[in-house]
Amino acid sequence: MNKMTGKGGWQFSAALLSVLAWAACAAAETVVVGTGNPDVDIPAVQTAVDRGGEVTLEGRFSFDRPPTVPTPLVPATISVSTAVVISGARHARIEGGTIPFYVEAPGASVTIQTLHFVRPKNAAILVDTVRGLTIASCKIEGIVPVPPRPSSGLWISTMGSAIPSPNQPGHPEKISGRLVIANNDIDAAGGTAGDNVLGITVFSVGQSPDKQVDIYVSGNEIRNTTEPAINFRRVGGRAHVEDNVITTGTLLGTAVRPEAIRVVNIGSYVIARNSVDCQWPDPDAIGIGVWSQSADWPMEGAVVVDNDVTISPPDGTVFGDLSAGIEIRGFVHDSFIANNRIRGRARAALALDVFSGGIPANNAFDLNGFDDFEASRADVFVDVGVTDTLILGQKGTVEDNGVNTVIVPFHRRPVDSRK
Repeated sequence: MNKMTGKGGWQFSAALLSVLAWAACAAAETVVVGTGNPDVDIPAVQTAVDRGGEVTLEGRFSFDRPPTVPTPLVPATISVSTAVVISGARHARIEGGTIPFYVEAPGASVTIQTLHFVRPKNAAILVDTVRGLTIASCKIEGIVPVPPRPSSGLWISTMGSAIPSPNQPGHPEKISGRLVIANNDIDAAGGTAGDNVLGITVFSVGQSPDKQVDIYVSGNEIRNTTEPAINFRRVGGRAHVEDNVITTGTLLGTAVRPEAIRVVNIGSYVIARNSVDCQWPDPDAIGIGVWSQSADWPMEGAVVVDNDVTISPPDGTVFGDLSAGIEIRGFVHDSFIANNRIRGRARAALALDVFSGGIPANNAFDLNGFDDFEASRADVFVDVGVTDTLILGQKGTVEDNGVNTVIVPFHRRPVDSRK
């Protein structure tokens, strides 16, 4: 063998180095080309994903056959159980399939990006167990509901579709680390009135002290949902909901008090720079809802800033007791609601409401704008018994039924022409 000696004394042939480099690349990346035949496409993708590393999908894939992978919701098509990066090449599309990808990968980081899903059933991706997750630049073109289960474009949940509670918290430690859900295009059209179809759903994730999450739901466009476009319940860690564009459409599911963006229970939340057009024909429709129904899981320190919210119900809608552009209710303390712009029509632009025995306390409304808003009750509504609210620099009408409410008008100082 011809040998070359390096500085450290190790000797390799050029041919051997070339073979090793090729082998490393081959092991790291697998390319799967779709055929449009589910009996070929599904096993080929499953085999590639099981190898881990980088998997690139090219062409047209059909997942249209009965699913076989068990999940907490309904059976899924492909199981993701190891660290992997799954990417779609240009024009890659996955047609049909019930939950095309189910992520149950303990201790592993998973990335799914640049895939085009066409009418998946129940969800495009369901995540049950992971440590670090990226779902980015995917397109979901329609969702086929699977009643009686609710459906969601993306499910990130340790308890399926069950709603977490202090008595049934799920297993939030199963999902931890940094979760990035960014730049996805989700058109949830496909259900009918009465079907429950959401956009991005995150239930019971993260656990202190060493299994916390840091979540970024950013830059997504979501439309035609019949329930919340973005829905968080019980987060052990931080959640950033930023720069998303939401248009609900006019079909409504069975949810009581539907909210375009909903964040509930424990967690540190920042909701910023989102554009929300809430078009549901419901008397209690809400643009952004921040609340908790449980004293054991209070909402503390939420920040809601720089959002554009439009409530545009049908003409003649008679608004209910919770209708609002931004509504805070129940066991919510120390939230900061500032510099949001609210348009359209509702009971109130901003509201603080007693709910399920919970009384909001020490919350602040600061310099929000609602020049193009029509309130049936008041621009700012403070419910009976709500305590220690600060209302700073708000124009419009205020109905204050609270305790120790401080209202500070904002007056611009006159300009000194001598300066």
